[in-house]
Amino acid sequence: VVISDILPAGFEIENPRIDDVSGTDWINDQSYPQYRDIRDDRINLYVTSGSSPIHYYYVVRAVSLGDFKMGPVGAECMYDPEYHSYYGGGTVRINNGD
Repeated sequence: VVISDILPAGFEIENPRIDDVSGTDWINDQSYPQYRDIRDDRINLYVTSGSSPIHYYYVVRAVSLGDFKMGPVGAECMYDPEYHSYYGGGTVRINNGD
């Protein structure tokens, strides 16, 4: 299964392979994908599906102010596209805290 999250404009993914991401010590149930593909505008997690809940975490950084459209997170079977799921989406506002 590939899980894809296309980020809205205004965000960048913090790449944990470059540096440790601080402030994530609250995470205690993290799972790790078999492979992770980090791009400028998205993250793809390649995982094996199962029957129990699995939690994946990643950190994004706000880089631009404004209102942005956010698409849903998608999960698709790599070899049978009839098995898929899309969830979420909406808008997100980044402001300077005023």
